[in-house]
Amino acid sequence: MSAGAVIDSLEFARGQEQLGGSLAVVDLKRLEDVLFDTQGSLDYELRGTRDARNRPQIEVKVAGQLHLLCQRCLGLLRHEVRVDSQLVVVPRGVLPDDDLNDPEAPDLIEAIPELKVAALVEDEVLLSLPLAPRHPEGECQGRLEKHDDAGGAPSPFAQLAALKAPRRRNQGRT
Repeated sequence: MSAGAVIDSLEFARGQEQLGGSLAVVDLKRLEDVLFDTQGSLDYELRGTRDARNRPQIEVKVAGQLHLLCQRCLGLLRHEVRVDSQLVVVPRGVLPDDDLNDPEAPDLIEAIPELKVAALVEDEVLLSLPLAPRHPEGECQGRLEKHDDAGGAPSPFAQLAALKAPRRRNQGRT
């Protein structure tokens, strides 16, 4: 399916339609700030269903790999994307009062006659990403090579310490 696919979200959910495809990461512009590079693609599957209360919903599944920017070392961090979410589709302007205060309630989206599939997939991927992606402790690759002072010039701090050391006085003078 092309990145420009558009669905009527309410009719898609009510009709229990299915749609799948692949999106190139380079086309997902809102992800660029957290990416190391734009290589690869993400596979997605949308399926219209009904929830336990018979409300129309869209199941969104996304899988693939992103190359995120590690916030610790600024290097490449491979991140497996696994999104599996259910979005209840509600008519425009209608918000169910009973779900607003329930943290376990499913996510809601407003019915949109021309919902861009790529935007929906990108939204779900963005929501699934860690706030500060980084390698596990000790696994970052430093960008600068570690400096070995043993064979190089003396440390300026060592030189300062030598200047501050009390000078020996010649005690043999009379």
